[in-house]
Amino acid sequence: MIDCLQFIQVIYYQLKFGLQESPANTIGTERGASIFMDDSWLSKESFFYLLCKEFFLLVQEASVVDGSLLSWTRRLQELLETTLGWELHKNNTVDGFYEDDDEFAPVVEILDDTSFQESP
Repeated sequence: MIDCLQFIQVIYYQLKFGLQESPANTIGTERGASIFMDDSWLSKESFFYLLCKEFFLLVQEASVVDGSLLSWTRRLQELLETTLGWELHKNNTVDGFYEDDDEFAPVVEILDDTSFQESP
């Protein structure tokens, strides 16, 4: 069995090899994309993107983390950000608000003022 550090290293090298551009497949493909890879893997709505974002946040916010694990996690994060153009930073802000997955966020409805007026 392998430990967490070895798993991160395997994932890093597999992705590094799989996402590298070769002269044969650069025509008509996006940066870092293979012609055999489905575009849904590269989107920011993919399960892999969301899991990576959560994992990197978990490792970076942990109170005690092994130095080599943190180093390899940052290396993997940098690979994904530079190769795929993903933004996996801790605090992505848009207009002063944190950009989060809003699937489970509360919905705010603005009611008009007439609904709050008391009847005479």
